[in-house]
Amino acid sequence: MAETFKTGYGLDASAGRIVLARCARRGVPQVVLSVAADSDEAARVLKTVAADVEKGVAALAACAPAAQTAVRRLRAPFASPRKAAKVWPSLLDVELPFPVESAACFYGEPRLADGGTVAIAAAVRKSDLTAFGEACREAGFDPTHCDAEALALWSQQVAEAPPARADLPRALVWLGTDHVAIVRGRGAEFMAAHVLRASPLAGDPQAFEAVWAARVRPIVAAHLAETGGAEMDLWWAGPGAEDEARLARLRQMLPADYALRHEIHRLPASFLARALARRAADGAGVNFRSGEEAHPALRRLREREAKWAYGSVVAASLVVLALNAGESAFRRNRVAAAQRELTAAAQAIAGEAIPRGQENLMVERAISRRDEETRPFRNALDPEGMETRLAQVLQDASALGIEISHLGLSPAAISIRAAVPNVQTIEAFAERLQAQDWTVQSEPAGTTPEGRPQFILKGMVGHER
Repeated sequence: MAETFKTGYGLDASAGRIVLARCARRGVPQVVLSVAADSDEAARVLKTVAADVEKGVAALAACAPAAQTAVRRLRAPFASPRKAAKVWPSLLDVELPFPVESAACFYGEPRLADGGTVAIAAAVRKSDLTAFGEACREAGFDPTHCDAEALALWSQQVAEAPPARADLPRALVWLGTDHVAIVRGRGAEFMAAHVLRASPLAGDPQAFEAVWAARVRPIVAAHLAETGGAEMDLWWAGPGAEDEARLARLRQMLPADYALRHEIHRLPASFLARALARRAADGAGVNFRSGEEAHPALRRLREREAKWAYGSVVAASLVVLALNAGESAFRRNRVAAAQRELTAAAQAIAGEAIPRGQENLMVERAISRRDEETRPFRNALDPEGMETRLAQVLQDASALGIEISHLGLSPAAISIRAAVPNVQTIEAFAERLQAQDWTVQSEPAGTTPEGRPQFILKGMVGHER
């Protein structure tokens, strides 16, 4: 878990001097101290920083020794970050000069590239990390974060000098007091880092220049070949970059057949300290001090955060339970009120006490019973009445020349036996009855003594009137 702090301090200690930078979260790092490591001012400022660290409001970051830190670009042959995470240790183990089990390791954010997954990894021996922590405490400070120098330098390079093109080859040369680091990439993408265990600020300058001339040409050639570029931006930083004459000599030793554009960072001596401060404040850096090696202030901070998280979960659970209880009571009250309204309405229809759950059945029975009881009244109130319907049937029969010998009529049914002049008359009479909303069927019933066809017609009313 990457912590973020109100303030981040970055400390670069080498050759008996310390450079201290401070940065607020998402702010711009500023140099607050650049003095001899054994000075009273250094002791006073570091004591103040240690107090802020103990309170959990500030982080103090330093770099693991660059010569003891391995930074590698790993590639897994499948486009799945989840699967790639399982094989990073195996891939890194092949790249390291020491067993991965004996190292403190960091794996950067994976990204998909050309059908595979790529990530930056950094590692340092646990024994070297322990020795570095002891050396820091002996020097009067105890960093909460132990970052990787190459990655810190590259992130600051991107922050202070964003690339003009995403595909432009770039490199940063860090001239430190006891070593030189060459960090290279393309655009904002980190690709590789190289460490020279020599410095123009330590020992014989001519001996360093010989090492520089031998190492820098293949590094530049390899970088341009890997990126497919013909030109490159080369930036300079570090305490060794403050001497223009020195930089001029080092530039002359670079390959003349490559197009190199040179730039010097502002305040080059504090470049690394500013990088460490910014990364510590934003929680964006590497921290090899994890697990058993974690700083006591960080462990206390994580414990407080865990307690706060547990407390928040408990409080949220109580709120949810209270809301559920309130909602449950509200639902019960609504159901009870609806039940009372339903019972009252059912009793008003049925006219008697109704057991709970029997409302629908009792109302249906009451309506059916009331329908039967009121049928005579509804028939009496029929605007047509049975007399009118009988008269209409007789009128239609007379108009068609039909002699009725038997007629039965009720509100729901009709039956007729009659003699007709011909078969077509039967069909015409059936159509007239259907127009009066009867559904009828007819069948022949022989002939009269005079030879006229007889028929029997039966029917039901189309709908209840």
